Amino acid sequence: MDKLDQQLQSQINAMIQHSDKESKEALLSLLEDVQRKHEGRYKTYLAAFMGISSRLIDEDTYESIIPNRKLVHNPLNITHGGITASLMDIAMGSLVHQSLPPEQAAVTSEMKIHFLSSGTGNELRCQAHAIFKSDTRWVVKANVYKGDQKIVAMATGTFIIVSKKA
Repeated sequence: MDKLDQQLQSQINAMIQHSDKESKEALLSLLEDVQRKHEGRYKTYLAAFMGISSRLIDEDTYESIIPNRKLVHNPLNITHGGITASLMDIAMGSLVHQSLPPEQAAVTSEMKIHFLSSGTGNELRCQAHAIFKSDTRWVVKANVYKGDQKIVAMATGTFIIVSKKA
């Protein structure tokens, strides 16, 4: 066992021995998220952590959904604004990526968000729509809704098209 393995084992053992049920559940959830990334079910640890599921609705619309679980809540027991922002960025960026050739990628160059209501309910659903496309940049808008279909946030994002490094 190398040093990293020993540190990991020590931390996990300490958490098991000294944590309450809520913390143990959070740790288990995080470990399951890392496993899903390791298995290739997600491209990034963030997407795995968020438990995101996504689909292309049409060439100009992309939808991403996350469960609204305790791990993504702020101290007020509602979805943290940074999680909502990440959901929007992922959905908008994924829409752009779906249309690019394999040698290109898109990066967020600007995003403006308006938070309109609290993120509550069982899940948050984001729909992203392309509003401008060119060979060098896209502008996309997104709305996040909670389970009762009430809007939580709206955003616009600008994505710059770049060449992937070899």
